[in-house]
Amino acid sequence: MAVINSKWIAVIGLIFSAFSAMAHTIYAPNDISLLDNRFRIDPKTEQVTIILNHAAHPQKVVLVKPDGSKWYAQRHPEDQVAWVNNRNQDIITVQNPMPGPWQAIATLNGDNRIQLLSPVKLKVKKLPLKVYQKEFLTTYVSLMNDGKVMTDKDFLRSARLTATLVNDNQDLISLYQDNGEYYDSLPFDGELTTHIFMDLDPGRYLLSVKTKNNIFTRGYNADIVVFPQPITYHIQQVDDKSDDAHFIFNIDTSEIDPNSVIVDGMITNPTLNTKEQLLIHFSDQTITENSISIKKTLPHNAYTFSGTIFANTLDGREISFVLPEYQFQLEEPEPTVAPTPSTTEVSAPVDTAQQADEPLIEIEQETDSGFQYLWVIVLVLIVLIVITVALVLFFLKRKQKKLLSEGELSLDTLSLDELKPLEMDENKVKK
Repeated sequence: MAVINSKWIAVIGLIFSAFSAMAHTIYAPNDISLLDNRFRIDPKTEQVTIILNHAAHPQKVVLVKPDGSKWYAQRHPEDQVAWVNNRNQDIITVQNPMPGPWQAIATLNGDNRIQLLSPVKLKVKKLPLKVYQKEFLTTYVSLMNDGKVMTDKDFLRSARLTATLVNDNQDLISLYQDNGEYYDSLPFDGELTTHIFMDLDPGRYLLSVKTKNNIFTRGYNADIVVFPQPITYHIQQVDDKSDDAHFIFNIDTSEIDPNSVIVDGMITNPTLNTKEQLLIHFSDQTITENSISIKKTLPHNAYTFSGTIFANTLDGREISFVLPEYQFQLEEPEPTVAPTPSTTEVSAPVDTAQQADEPLIEIEQETDSGFQYLWVIVLVLIVLIVITVALVLFFLKRKQKKLLSEGELSLDTLSLDELKPLEMDENKVKK
């Protein structure tokens, strides 16, 4: 069992005091994040360093071992444990730690993590620092034990190895597999594969590769910067009302080799439900001012273009990424007006059935017109009668008023005698 000299503890304390402000933002390649204040140490771990961040005031941190016993900053085996603490951080290094589940009892915040020194390591093939938006990135990892690749099927099945890309605004997770399916070459060869679609905004991300099972936890960390795509494009109609479309691609020659670019595109017509492939090899085209133009004849309609770019960067890395979809339309020319036929032109033959139907249509139209005229005549007569009656009544009333005013019809001048019947000669009656 290794003995930690007190001088080394003092040195660690000085280094810690100088860099404690930055310690929570720096990740070593094999750091493992601490979740729920718990972590597991496997039997082959030689050394573990536990970094705990807490609020900016002294805090009593308790480290609980798998057997239930507890260590404190003021009480721990000095020949096995180096414990440095200040107002906002505790760093604990343990030599030959007890295997099993450990727990830190404290109110923690920030990036808490552990560093392991063990013959079981996670080997990640070199990853690019610079990737492009919507790029497909294939990565390979292996679990190493004493420098040898681990190929045990049951062990690899339970490894649960993931890759996570994280920044302040976005995160992305992908699962590694070693089953010979999808992008994995051979089943259980010890080389696990994942195919990550970098559907992320441009920016800086932390790539964290981690494997975790019930026996051990291992991790790998690296920085990755997502850049905008090095190829842009647009589509336009060649001439007004033309049926030709120009596909114009602009290339950033400071990023990729123009002659290595291949476009595998698809032109989709949603209206007609048709698809047509457009395959372009830039090496077969004329590149003018870092751009190429391809003319494509299509029927007048609306279209959607989508595609994938395959290319090599200037440093030789093979890349592939998905282009953003582009919608465009080829407008139809305005229809021309047909000329009016002259009297000298021969008229087209008319169907006899159509000729037979024409008199019936004319009779129906004449009947409808006759009914309309009849109603008009009736209404006019009614109006004339009403006007005539009104005029007669008006003149009669006027004449009556005139006679009354002249006294010819005064009732006061009449006597009762005048109203008596005439006397009859009774003798004449008797006779």
